[in-house]
Amino acid sequence: MSTNATTNFVKNWILDQIQSGELNPGDAIPNEFEIKKMLNINYNEIENAIHELVTEQILSQKSGGVTVVKPKQPYYYPLDELVSITNMIEKNGEVAGTEFISLDEEVATSKDIEVLNLEKDSLISVIERLRTADGEPVVYCLDKIATDLFACSDYRSNSSILSAIESKVEFKITHANTSMESISYEPYISEILNSDPDDAMMLLTQIHYNEHGTPVLYSLNYFKSSLVKFRIKRNRI
Repeated sequence: MSTNATTNFVKNWILDQIQSGELNPGDAIPNEFEIKKMLNINYNEIENAIHELVTEQILSQKSGGVTVVKPKQPYYYPLDELVSITNMIEKNGEVAGTEFISLDEEVATSKDIEVLNLEKDSLISVIERLRTADGEPVVYCLDKIATDLFACSDYRSNSSILSAIESKVEFKITHANTSMESISYEPYISEILNSDPDDAMMLLTQIHYNEHGTPVLYSLNYFKSSLVKFRIKRNRI
């Protein structure tokens, strides 16, 4: 980052505006002309300062060229722990809710057979849900599990799916393999999440296993990036 004193002066001025409450999360900052008029600093230094604060994720640039104070994400989801979405929401002091979009029994696809180690033509329960916090959309979930382990009719509660499954089986779900990727606007999912075109999503694709290493649950969870921040503890080897 810049060691230029003038650029740092502009950055600190913007940070002071945020800290004092003159600029709140989601507010547009003054445009470059207004900042130049207030601080009597050339445009290059102002542009550099804004660019660096965007890079540091203090500010965010929206389509149309508007720069805003980046809203804080209220939820933390730990990647190094097997934590339910219900727990994540309730830990923030809000009521976790579930809106069921579909519950169907389907013949497993070749992908499902591969992931869940199933026999050909096995039936799976496909559960499509929207997870909410105080009624507001947070995560879109698509879960797949063998029907002989967990039928769609077994899941009508507002509890986490991990707890619902464990109440029906004689084993514990102990760990999951997880991949994570950023997803841009997807009309179907973004509409369910009530997301703006600028609002990206983080997709966690997870295969959950029991204590014997048998795959049990295949999940695709789309988190609203504007609401959820991910956390992991990493140790140096």
